[in-house]
Amino acid sequence: MKNSSNSSSDNTGSGNISKLDKTPVILIADDDPSMRLVLRHSMEQSGYHVIEAANGLEALQAAIRQIPDLILMDAVMPEMDGFRATEEIKKITDCTDTPILMATSLDDDRSIARAFEVGACDYVTKPFNWSVLKHRTSRMLFAADAERKIRHLAYHDALTGLPNRMLFMDRIDQAISRAQREKGQFALLFLDIDHFKVINDSMGHAAGDQLLNVVSQRLIEVLRKTDTIARLGGDEFTIIIEDLEEAESVVLVAKNILAMLDKPVQVNEKEVHIGGSIGIALYPQDGENFGTLLKHSDTAMYRAKELGRQTFQFYADEMSQKAMQRLDLENQIRSALKNEEFTVYYQPKVNLVSGQCQGMEALVRWQHPEKGIITPDDFIPLAEETGLIIQLDEWVMRTACDQFKKWKSAGYPINNLSVNVSARHFKEGGLLKHCKKVLDDIDISPKFIEIELTESALVDNYKSAKEILTEIHQMGIRIALDDFGTGYASMSYLKEFPFDTVKLDRSFVQGLPDNVEDAAIVKAMIQLAEALKLNMVAEGVETEQQKYFLADHCCAYGQGYLWSKPIPAEEFEKIYFK
Repeated sequence: MKNSSNSSSDNTGSGNISKLDKTPVILIADDDPSMRLVLRHSMEQSGYHVIEAANGLEALQAAIRQIPDLILMDAVMPEMDGFRATEEIKKITDCTDTPILMATSLDDDRSIARAFEVGACDYVTKPFNWSVLKHRTSRMLFAADAERKIRHLAYHDALTGLPNRMLFMDRIDQAISRAQREKGQFALLFLDIDHFKVINDSMGHAAGDQLLNVVSQRLIEVLRKTDTIARLGGDEFTIIIEDLEEAESVVLVAKNILAMLDKPVQVNEKEVHIGGSIGIALYPQDGENFGTLLKHSDTAMYRAKELGRQTFQFYADEMSQKAMQRLDLENQIRSALKNEEFTVYYQPKVNLVSGQCQGMEALVRWQHPEKGIITPDDFIPLAEETGLIIQLDEWVMRTACDQFKKWKSAGYPINNLSVNVSARHFKEGGLLKHCKKVLDDIDISPKFIEIELTESALVDNYKSAKEILTEIHQMGIRIALDDFGTGYASMSYLKEFPFDTVKLDRSFVQGLPDNVEDAAIVKAMIQLAEALKLNMVAEGVETEQQKYFLADHCCAYGQGYLWSKPIPAEEFEKIYFK
């Protein structure tokens, strides 16, 4: 199976079928500029779009950039000859079935035989009979077109246009090969449409077909282009989800599919309600080949039906249990936001020379009605994944700014409030607008506010983060780089982004002053911050020795259990202001 395994196509597997409806692209590879000019003129007169290459290497690069429908290849060229170029082009997944016509002055038996050996479909010698060349080109394009149509029919479902079982098997094999090569994992989802038989029997097969097409289109819309969707038959669909960093993340995909299926469908001008049951098998945990994975995802799907439909189940019980726990936690976070169960704690930032509290960092805690205080490590990662972090961050900023203003109005000597911002803001947007609204609503000067973000937020969202942070900085809000030294950001980011402060990660502070390596790294980081005119705050300071070392080497501020753990506003006020 060749083009059926087109790895660059969309999730319907129909990347090549698009060639049937566009102007054919012909790649002309010849080192003679005059010959290329004449060939271009001839091909364009016939209605084709032409790409030129002056040698075999250029032809190979051109084929990688844009898949041609046909290649006219000279044999003798510099850099890389036509034989080698043909051989290399045939190795490109999307070019394995691209017809190549060797058009050359070589007419000996050995050259002709070699041309066919490396993958040429036909051979024509110079000087050309232009009428013959045009007819051969037209015939080869027609044959390739017909072959693509036949292949598409062979590997795609006639009703929905999605990959069929045969193509899906090939896609699974590819996914297994990639996962083995990259030591990764993927998920196979088996989806069965709930109540389909009732609709099909009561409203007719045409209505059933219409419903299947709607479901197919909705699946395409809700999934990534890199995910493969197939229809195995009837109302059964299968989906491959690759590049899973953690198995539990497939839960979000399953939920999105079920939410999509929960929306009513218009069939024959009537609104019908469907649903879905999804079984999930993971590679390699639940099977190492197509047959086993399909069987186990099918088993899990029937288990989902037994649980009451419109749900999903993993094949492995422990995975289903984890998924349910995550789902329950997500629902609890939503409920906590609604019921105001979150609270803000504050940790002081202390001047290492004077020992005075100069400001504080606002940190969220969850006051669970049954479990008591829940620390961020137990809920922030899921809030990030689901997008609830945006609502939570906005609530923390508003609450902390309101409290800070009360303290300032009471005359307390504080000049800085730090609030953490999630990387999710740079993907979803709205941070700038929210900052403006909070400042306006609470009527607080931006010079007192500092937002903290981690290096990963910059690496993953470089362009948008830079634009947004620049605008926020222009408002007068200060910006701090949190966990400095632990991420993947280049040192150049310290120049490129409008930072005012860097926060030295606690992992470098813990070994001070005795660990020679930590001491050297910390001194270098302090010097770097000083050279760039950035404030330095050391996190995780727990001992007097650490404090003295940092102060002796000109680190301005410290934060850590030496002074206080994060505490509620009332307790903070008693300790530091009264």
